[in-house]
Amino acid sequence: MLSMFLALAAAYDGRVDLVCLGQGSANKQTNSSAYMYDSNGNSAWGNVIGNRSVPFADQVNLWIEGDEGRVRMPRTMLPPIRGGEDGWFKIKDLKVTDDEIIGSVAVNLLNNPRMIIDRRTGLIRLSGKAGDYVGECERYVPSSMPQRF
Repeated sequence: MLSMFLALAAAYDGRVDLVCLGQGSANKQTNSSAYMYDSNGNSAWGNVIGNRSVPFADQVNLWIEGDEGRVRMPRTMLPPIRGGEDGWFKIKDLKVTDDEIIGSVAVNLLNNPRMIIDRRTGLIRLSGKAGDYVGECERYVPSSMPQRF
């Protein structure tokens, strides 16, 4: 099955590029502080840390060439400490079948969102500690795309 995908990739200069438009929700940390005192002059300070879900709409780009691939994640899903090169993250454990493209995105040691792309419908799902994303992908062939400006 991988050989079938590699043959498809060879037909597109050995590389397949996808652009995906969609939306999701990012898990963001929140904190609140309070300072209180009573009528006797006693005081206390408190801090509460929690999480909240932040909706967003964004674009995901990815490319696959041979048995290697890279993905550009939505910025709002990225933690402050992360790897990657110029916003592109390696797709680990990449598996390509007739029906799906599956892997995990190597954002950092603790955050490796799972990626599943349905090759029949173009639906992409990213799910991990930083949040979830669902979108629809289309093939992007840079050499055959007209410039808009």
